[in-house]
Amino acid sequence: MEIVLFPGGLTSVALSNETMAITTYSHDTGFGSIVVSATPDPLTSNYYGQVNEDELIFRAYHVFYGSVSGLCYLPNGSLLACGWDEVLKVFSPSLELVQTLEGHNGPVECVTISPSGSHIASGGSDGKVMIWSESGEGGKWARVQVLEDDTSDIEAVCFSPDGKQLATGSWNRLINLYSFNEGHAILAHTLEGHTNWVRSFSFSPDCKLLCSGSNDQSIKFWNPADGSLVKSIDQAHTSTVWSVSYSPNGRILVSAGNDFTMKIWDAETFELKHTFEQEFITFHAIFTTDSNYIVSANSDHKVRFTPCREYHITCLTPILNLILHIVYKWEFVTFPKTIYDIRAYLPTKKTPAHAHTIRLLGECVHHGGYNVTSEIISFLSPVQFPIVPTRWKRNPEDIIARLRAANAAVRGELERSQEENAAVRGELERSQKENQLLRIRPGKR
Repeated sequence: MEIVLFPGGLTSVALSNETMAITTYSHDTGFGSIVVSATPDPLTSNYYGQVNEDELIFRAYHVFYGSVSGLCYLPNGSLLACGWDEVLKVFSPSLELVQTLEGHNGPVECVTISPSGSHIASGGSDGKVMIWSESGEGGKWARVQVLEDDTSDIEAVCFSPDGKQLATGSWNRLINLYSFNEGHAILAHTLEGHTNWVRSFSFSPDCKLLCSGSNDQSIKFWNPADGSLVKSIDQAHTSTVWSVSYSPNGRILVSAGNDFTMKIWDAETFELKHTFEQEFITFHAIFTTDSNYIVSANSDHKVRFTPCREYHITCLTPILNLILHIVYKWEFVTFPKTIYDIRAYLPTKKTPAHAHTIRLLGECVHHGGYNVTSEIISFLSPVQFPIVPTRWKRNPEDIIARLRAANAAVRGELERSQEENAAVRGELERSQKENQLLRIRPGKR
């Protein structure tokens, strides 16, 4: 699914439960803007064309002179943005300016919000990382700490999902990793390894890995606990890596480069799972909360929703992956070929060991509806795959009622067939006895 906004390259995208915010930059005017639209549902939407400007919910044009370099949602639905005007700006959900945060001496290159929503971290071309807290008068944001451990432009900042760590990356190729507690950051490790600017970060959901993307075309995975390098993919792209992002379920990672590609990596093995060859550059890519779609901001003025469910299988069983496919797109499900013995209608030794089981389970999930699926998933993997009834096009109770009625009809038909078969067998036995008597009589003459 793709959405055309209006002329101007898209630089970043942010999602909330109900809305989607996108930043744009127009080379014609030299200004950056923010637009907000309702978050489309790729599962139910039949729309694949252009979203006209008058269909957008809110618009804020020319909010920064130059590019809007960072954007994120606050817990109350407000938006936080930064740009070349040397300030951060807080906007209401309807994009009315609420507060301007001053302090940086130069363009503000990046911004992030802590998971609790209590603190903001911003990085600027002045080499400073500033920590802000909503502790000011009247609920306003106020600066509480300035980190000056770097001497060059800060290009990336990122909080860990548990809010206990903060990573910063800069032009000088270094990554500073801070422990973060009650709004106070303390430098814990300095990570060396990149040979060019550090552009982007993403922590794994369990906080055990930090992924970084760089102008040196590499993606590196670090252990935040001790600062050690776990894995380096030196030629992940053939140009700058603009964006890296873990899926919320932690199974895959998406990277976007200046080489007109977007790539999906296995988060456990670090192997490349798929490459999207594109005619445009993706500057920012994130996942929907269910991990099923990649949402990207692109140079061709479009936001795209790219399905990625089929790439989630890592160390999990094929059965779990199959269940997801059945839940969403039954008509596209393919099964391993089952070779049956015609006489007994049972799988033969040539059949893959799991083929018959997967087919039966697939039919059970497809026909059983939400209740059956949730029971299976709760047993196999209760956390990774929460299935909610809203994903079903029909009422699960109706599906179950129809299934029970169908089963009752089948049982009735089976009973009638058994009665008919019994009658046929009885007739056959009588015929066999008569034939035996006919064969015996001639012998007695």
